[in-house]
Amino acid sequence: MSNLLNIGKTGLDASKKSLETTGHNISNANTEGYSRQRVHQTTNTPINKSGLIAGTGARVVSVNRVHDQFIEKQLSSSITNNEFHKTRSDQLAQVENVFNELDQEGLNHVLNRFYNSFRDLANQPENETIRSVVRDNAALVAKDFRRIRETLDEQSRMIDKQVTVELEDVNVLIGRVARLNNEIARLEIGLNEAPDLRDQRDTIIRSLSESFNIHTYHDEKNRYVVFAKGVGTLVTGAEVQELAVKPMSRGESLNNMDGSLEIVFKNKPGFPITDKFTGGRIAALTKTRNDDIREMQDKIDNIAYEFANSVNAIHRRGFANRPLQTNEFGEVAATDRRGATSGLNFFREPTDRYNAAMMLDLSVEVKSDLSNIATALAPNSPGDNRIALGISKLQHERFMADGTATLEEDYLQMVGTVGIEAGKANFDREQSEGLLAQAVNMKERVSGVSIDEETANMVRYQHAYDASAKVMKTADEMFKTVLNIMR
Repeated sequence: MSNLLNIGKTGLDASKKSLETTGHNISNANTEGYSRQRVHQTTNTPINKSGLIAGTGARVVSVNRVHDQFIEKQLSSSITNNEFHKTRSDQLAQVENVFNELDQEGLNHVLNRFYNSFRDLANQPENETIRSVVRDNAALVAKDFRRIRETLDEQSRMIDKQVTVELEDVNVLIGRVARLNNEIARLEIGLNEAPDLRDQRDTIIRSLSESFNIHTYHDEKNRYVVFAKGVGTLVTGAEVQELAVKPMSRGESLNNMDGSLEIVFKNKPGFPITDKFTGGRIAALTKTRNDDIREMQDKIDNIAYEFANSVNAIHRRGFANRPLQTNEFGEVAATDRRGATSGLNFFREPTDRYNAAMMLDLSVEVKSDLSNIATALAPNSPGDNRIALGISKLQHERFMADGTATLEEDYLQMVGTVGIEAGKANFDREQSEGLLAQAVNMKERVSGVSIDEETANMVRYQHAYDASAKVMKTADEMFKTVLNIMR
């Protein structure tokens, strides 16, 4: 009878633990990252009693979460891909907006007005008003080149700030993983699982997956390791290796900008790892900065450089539009009281392709005196319009891309490339969102809490608890019967 009482007690304990776990599941039904838990019970060790093998009840082996490691890794991978395409799409949309070609105020429109003003000047070479319009339109061209370059530079700097904030969050998260590793190791000394802490750790890993590709595993010492693919180990057990940013010179930076921030390990600041990250927000940000924005910077600089040099090459062949004194041989003096008479640059001559768009400006001579805008190929020829006509014809000359494209075509090709990349990024983003939704649904089906299922379990465990209580009550009545007989 004592065995019967013990059997009832073990049933009570097992049912009580099952009820507690079911209640815990229900209370966390809306907790993000929670995996439902199940009680694993087995029979107690049987005994030999009077030649018969008798059972001794039930015992709870463990309380484990319902968890599929493969689905968890698939979810992390889907999160990484989705964040990469989402961030890349957002960043390329900002790059696309820099050029403003859809609202009639983009660089292409400003360039067309510049060339058209030279056509007007070719029709009326002596008209001072048209000369002023030419100078004003040229100033607008230079201003728009600077606007594009400055905006691209600013966007690159903003990405640096975003990466800095991203790494600060990453360092906080890997620190939390290390602390959880320590706590889980302490609680699981008896080989039992700490499901709630493991869920918290998985939630943090999913947050880390938003930043870059993550791989997790247990090493030979059973320490939980967080590895950034292509980069290195960030967490080993309770030890962390934090990330930081370091300003680099133009020659050392990956985007060819002075003071650009590159990612390093805090304990290895001399070895940049910016280009090692794959997937997630960090890879999307750095790829946009180092590839897309840098390419746009180089192209707009090249266009500005070729544009200024092509205009200057023709303009230098002309003469100032004012009466010029000649010597007895009919030669014009190189200078007069107002300055140089020929060989005048229309734009300030660029010294280097790098940053040419930022440095583009009218020459000092043209800024100070409208007569320095050359229209004539010969001196003292008021009706000569060959220089103005030559500059206007540059609009249709193929001097870009090794002589295969006009300046307008080269510029529009650059803008088109940005548009194509932005469109592709949007398409990839939509696809990755669909794959992420599938991964989330798979995890919910396996690990999510079903209120209906848990309610049914509660009724089942409650009935088992009542039945075990009746077993104990019956054993107690049997004890009383035996005691009464002895009296």
